[in-house]
Amino acid sequence: MLLHFYQPPTQEQEITRSILESCYLPLLRLLSQKSEFGLTLNVSGSLLFQLKQMGANEFFSLLNDLIADGKIEIVTSVMYHPIMPLTPKDVLKRQIEKNNQILKDLLGMEMTNGFFPPELAMDNKTLKLMDSKYIYLDGSSLEGKGPIVKYNNKYLLVNNHQICNLFRSYPEQLQTKTVTNLLKSEFVLTANDVELFGHHYKERLQVLGDLLDCPVVKFITVSEAVSKFGRGVPEVYEISDSTWQECAGFALWNKNLLQKEYLKLLELAHGLSDDDFLDRSYSSCYLYWLSNWPWWHPGLVEKGVENLVKSVKGNKTVEAVAQQFLDQMWNYHGSGHVEENYQKFNSLENKYLGI
Repeated sequence: MLLHFYQPPTQEQEITRSILESCYLPLLRLLSQKSEFGLTLNVSGSLLFQLKQMGANEFFSLLNDLIADGKIEIVTSVMYHPIMPLTPKDVLKRQIEKNNQILKDLLGMEMTNGFFPPELAMDNKTLKLMDSKYIYLDGSSLEGKGPIVKYNNKYLLVNNHQICNLFRSYPEQLQTKTVTNLLKSEFVLTANDVELFGHHYKERLQVLGDLLDCPVVKFITVSEAVSKFGRGVPEVYEISDSTWQECAGFALWNKNLLQKEYLKLLELAHGLSDDDFLDRSYSSCYLYWLSNWPWWHPGLVEKGVENLVKSVKGNKTVEAVAQQFLDQMWNYHGSGHVEENYQKFNSLENKYLGI
């Protein structure tokens, strides 16, 4: 199992602190009390930087102890959580280097072999850029294949979409047996947001603790998995565009007009700057919260635009286009369409759940 820790670079400190107290620390304390297991963690550089600024000393102490004890393995990612197939190559390269540097500076990690793409978003073009030994993908990228396959000289680790989705969207109190009933094979790979365990769903932290104690389940790190199950696995030569979200391709982040306009704004600023403000503005959260399916948070998006404008240092063209975008976004906010889409989404979700 991989657990993904992340908060956007413009997250309010009180929200990050709330999640630290409700999820991150309780989870790490739980893991410190368990034995004979291995978990893989991706802790984004964006979050590590915030926690360091906040003085979250217990977090770093617990995490470093778990690493030293061999209970957890860290894999890297991109610094500010962009959707990689929607992000220019040079920005990805720069953000991977930044993320690796912060892992070294704050966790003492000289090298990591694994890579976690945000939202498990990947396509063939982006996969060819990757040089990590093993890379996580969603099961929808390789229907009917997995949990480990070879792609050139890389291992692709295929997320079990069914179990992933169970933790993400099970509508009732989740029970340990509900999870174990889905474990139909000797080896299952799964990845998910760690905030599900204690922050979004209170009982799921206990479910994870019970699974760690379950005699029929053995948790191992990704390195152990590759060593044990990676020999003689099938080779693949291409993948389907995929994420762990329930959407076609990358539609959750690039489908509606406002998302397309934000991507155009990024394209306009790209090449005019390569500073950290620009990199922060590529965070997937701004596109995610523009989706209005059902998520909508114009205040957070505005912070992304502010970073983008800072990055171009007074470029009047970018400033004008950015203001037009913000006017368009806030006009939509007051149009009534936001509430209409909430209702449409809830109607479809209730139909899916049989409510």
